[in-house]
Amino acid sequence: MKKCLKSQEKIPLTFWLDRANIILLISEGEVKQMKLKLKDFIIVSLLGVVGFVISMASGMATQLFGAYGVFVHVSIGSFLCAPVYFVMCNKIPKRGAIFIYYFLSGIIYSIMGFVPMLPIMAVSGIVGELLVGEADNYKNMGRLSLSYVISQLIYSLHGFFFILVLGVEGLVKTFPNLFTLEAAQSVRDTFFNPMNMVVILSIEIIAAVLGTLFGKYIYKKFFDKTGDKRSILS
Repeated sequence: MKKCLKSQEKIPLTFWLDRANIILLISEGEVKQMKLKLKDFIIVSLLGVVGFVISMASGMATQLFGAYGVFVHVSIGSFLCAPVYFVMCNKIPKRGAIFIYYFLSGIIYSIMGFVPMLPIMAVSGIVGELLVGEADNYKNMGRLSLSYVISQLIYSLHGFFFILVLGVEGLVKTFPNLFTLEAAQSVRDTFFNPMNMVVILSIEIIAAVLGTLFGKYIYKKFFDKTGDKRSILS
């Protein structure tokens, strides 16, 4: 026992300081790895643009459904954009990537004249980040799926938020080229009808969930280099 105590007493203070410095350097290195670099920002931005284009194109396609298009306005895009989301999060597993992905869409919407979309997309991005949690969870398919479904759900309710905040007359004043007073009233009647909201939310959730399965499949099939080719349901 005395020998052990003597051996511990002989260990110089510099030994422990060196060990502490090594731990700090490792921690700093991990923090740096979790931060977005310029290259990461560019890749996320490009994928964000791709996701926006797919979403816009699919949204325009819903006009073919006529009056029923409002029920699937975002849903088709939620299904088709999921692979972009899953590839992005797995290739750039860093905090901030999800927020940039959604916020960029808000910026593009603003440039197009849909400024109220900016806060909605920002909230989608923030909620998505919070649901994923730590940076390590960016490769957790379960967390990514939950994050994607809820973020897309918020996005899909933009029409409801518009009419809730702006009102009928405010909607016409904000988007005079898109809405007449009658059209704005029709939007209000649609979103304030409980049954319609149940249908819209149900379709969106189903589309987003199917999108997560599709996204996982595309990622594992074409982008996963780990060799883990397990079922998309895993």
